[in-house]
Amino acid sequence: MRNRTSRAVLALLVPFIIISCSKETVMTEVFGDIEGSVIHSKTDEPIRNVSISTSPGTVAILTEEDGTFYIEDVPTGNYNIQARKDGFSNTSVSVAVREDRIATAQLVMKPVEEDTSASKGDLEAEVTNWFNRAEGDTTFVDVEFSVANIGASVTIEEYEVYFEILTGGDSFFYDISGEELKAGQRRFGQFTKNIFNNTATDVVVLDTWVSE
Repeated sequence: MRNRTSRAVLALLVPFIIISCSKETVMTEVFGDIEGSVIHSKTDEPIRNVSISTSPGTVAILTEEDGTFYIEDVPTGNYNIQARKDGFSNTSVSVAVREDRIATAQLVMKPVEEDTSASKGDLEAEVTNWFNRAEGDTTFVDVEFSVANIGASVTIEEYEVYFEILTGGDSFFYDISGEELKAGQRRFGQFTKNIFNNTATDVVVLDTWVSE
């Protein structure tokens, strides 16, 4: 009797074990690394102690004596690498992190006295929320985002932000534009994109542009 009871309990548990293992497999994250360097715009000399951050956020670090930096175990996806240092204009560059690969970024920083115009590094853009919305036979993605001028004193006269909507198959793209974003100012916005019969898995900032 006890053996039959044990077999009955095991039969009930097996489906839950299989489902649990299946979920772990689906949710497993994959990672890559980011390496880069920061150089002076005039001399090409490396710049040390530059503050490096990413959007979406990973870690905040400083460049080494030779101007290099390395960020390990970054979830795959598109990232905006931002560099800041007193006496220099902010700058940024976009990279794509792929599984078990190293994405490379080189950032060129201009001394403040050399360039007082806005640069890409002064514009911070991020996706704050998104969700799929089904209507009939098609799917829409509703996206909320924010843009901010993180420059010390410059006004961004014109800017554009480029978004990528990832699905299990195709990618979809959308861009927004704006004018006169003052230092320290942040704006919030939203947009809707038709992705037909697909389902969005993520929405990221692919790149940015500012007038110089």
